[in-house]
Amino acid sequence: MHALSILFTTVPFAFGLIRAAQTGVDFRYLWVALAALCGALAVAASGKVRRGKGERAGALATGVFVAATLCAMTAASVLGVRVGPGMLVVAAAFAACFAAGAFLHVLARHRRP
Repeated sequence: MHALSILFTTVPFAFGLIRAAQTGVDFRYLWVALAALCGALAVAASGKVRRGKGERAGALATGVFVAATLCAMTAASVLGVRVGPGMLVVAAAFAACFAAGAFLHVLARHRRP
């Protein structure tokens, strides 16, 4: 389960690298992925789940999703992307990857003996 959490977390960067390789000049997805990761890490660091059996994993993943989406949309706006459905879809998809990674990480930590 821990390996899956790492896999989900790397997906936005893989998309960014693919886009950069295809165009040779468009690194926006990488910057948006990095901004989303920063938002996700801020929530994950402040909302550490230390006790319990993972019942707070859903709440943490929701917080990670919201923060990562907002950070990704902010970064995209700064990079000149027009606010619209395309921006929201990319930001939400990246955020969903980080939220899934955080959720699986918390569950994996609570499964250890």
